Amino acid sequence: MRPTRRGLAALVLGVGGFLFGARFGIVGLNAFVVPVVVGYAIGAVRLYRAPTPTVERTTPPPGFPGERRTITLGITSTLPVDLRERVPDRVRVAGATVVGPAGGEQPDAATVDDGTAAVSLPGTATVRLDCELVGRGVHELGPATVRVRDSLGLLATTTELTGTEDVIVYPDVMALLDSGPLTGLVEKATADDRAAFDEVREYVPGDPLRDVNWKVSAKQTEGDLVVTEWAADEEGGITVAGEAGPDHVDEMARAVGSVATHLLDADLIVGVRVPGGEIDEERGETARNRILELLARTGGGAVDGEAEVLVRAGPDGTTVTVDGRPVPFEQLAGERTEEAPTEPDESVAGRIRGVVS
Repeated sequence: MRPTRRGLAALVLGVGGFLFGARFGIVGLNAFVVPVVVGYAIGAVRLYRAPTPTVERTTPPPGFPGERRTITLGITSTLPVDLRERVPDRVRVAGATVVGPAGGEQPDAATVDDGTAAVSLPGTATVRLDCELVGRGVHELGPATVRVRDSLGLLATTTELTGTEDVIVYPDVMALLDSGPLTGLVEKATADDRAAFDEVREYVPGDPLRDVNWKVSAKQTEGDLVVTEWAADEEGGITVAGEAGPDHVDEMARAVGSVATHLLDADLIVGVRVPGGEIDEERGETARNRILELLARTGGGAVDGEAEVLVRAGPDGTTVTVDGRPVPFEQLAGERTEEAPTEPDESVAGRIRGVVS
């Protein structure tokens, strides 16, 4: 428990009053010393009895670099409090809004400096931090330091609270060109035995285009699309492995994430093996999210075992090796562009493009 700047000023005033009283009598003591002594006594008692403030954080959903997330801090305190929240380097706080118990909002209330967000609160309140995700990784938000003041602002006590939350930032995944060794890998993986017909059903968003039965779809009076269901086969998966030195993990994670996402978009079964762990071969959004989170957490190093695709990142760049053929990752990365038709395309193929775009 220490005096604040206001408390120090009051203390100086009290000492001056005491000296004044010693020279001119009790009137000076009553005018200056007694109020300061009473204020300090009340403040000390209130600080001693006040419970330690608590901070509860909401964990934001994972995201990619450049995306924004809102992190909410719920502060419970019976006295005015100055909050300092530690913010990791790869998460940038763009602003903060304080929401009082009655719902009133105070925008631009925080000061961000040297990896901390500082805000002064009258007591119990909610702080919404508007954050930008800057770089890949699992970044720790917190712990918070609180400085509790008595209601007169004469005394304060500082406490570092326990508790943190993780902010997960995925690698910066890039779209890949439909060329190079990956194209052959996709074609080989999708050329499975599809002769075991099961049934046809109506198309739903997310179905692979290769399952659309164009002949049956063309005969539908309502113009609905129909897909063919095939009996379960022995389709194998593709494993993407990644290796990197300690200074090139971001490049490796970006390349592995880009390749895995490209293969998952082709409705393939994909597994990933990196120094930080392994994801078993599976397909769909669940596989995508698990792979991206693993890549956010992984560090550098080498991996064991065989893989259809091997990514290596080092001082000479990032290479993707497929069937023994190394290709620079930059050669595979890019954005596909298609010129939009001037007239609406009412064909079946046009309708399916509209559904998935």
